[in-house]
This record gives sequence, structure tokens and C-alpha cells, in this order.
Amino acid sequence: MSWAKWMLPALLALNGAVMMLAPAWWYPRVPGVIETGPLNDHFVRDIGAAYLACALAMAWAVRDPARGLGVAIAAAAFLTLHAAIHLITPFCGTSLPWPLLARDFPGVFLPAIVSLLVVRSCVRRQKRTA
Repeated sequence: MSWAKWMLPALLALNGAVMMLAPAWWYPRVPGVIETGPLNDHFVRDIGAAYLACALAMAWAVRDPARGLGVAIAAAAFLTLHAAIHLITPFCGTSLPWPLLARDFPGVFLPAIVSLLVVRSCVRRQKRTA
């Protein structure tokens, strides 16, 4: 089961790379994205860069939990704040929020939750080595 810990960094890297290399291809394929407005290639690439940075940070933290706490916190902060936006926004509209929250769960909320679990793992590892 040691391969499972690499799922988050791998998926973040894949998403970030596609966002940076093919924003016009990525944009209509992610559920809900086209409802946010017209494609802005530069903006999609900017967010892709953030996802790649999170992937590198999470890979470091998974590989070396005792020393990866700082980068894990930084990556988890981005992913959690991104999730918070997706948590708040559906309640600002006129339609029911639950379908939007369910749609966003696998790609937004789950990565944030897993990133927080990686942070917890790093904290535990640091406590054991201290």
C-alpha cells in the first residue's frame, strides 16, 4: 500500500502539467469550470503552476515526512483555501449548493483533506524523531 501515498502528488502534478501545457483542452473537461466564465489561458497556467508546486511539496513531504512539514503546510494551505472558496461559493447563489459540493468533492475537497493528513503525518514523524 506504499504506492497510495504517492497518489496525491501524482494527481496534483498531472493536473498542474495539463493546466500549464494545454489550458484550452483542460478548461472544458473539468466539471464546473466553464461556469466560472470564459477561458483565460494565463490564469489557468498560473493555477497550474500552483498545483505543480503543491505536487513537488507533497512529494517531498511523502518522501521525507520528518523534514517535509514546512512544504506540506504550504501546499495544504493552498489546497485548503481553494477548497474553502469552493465551500463558500455554492451558498452565495440561488440554486441548491449540494450538487455543486458533490461535484467538487473529488477534485477539490478530497485533495485538501488528504493534504491535511500528510501534514498530520509529518507532525507525527517530527515528534517521533525529536
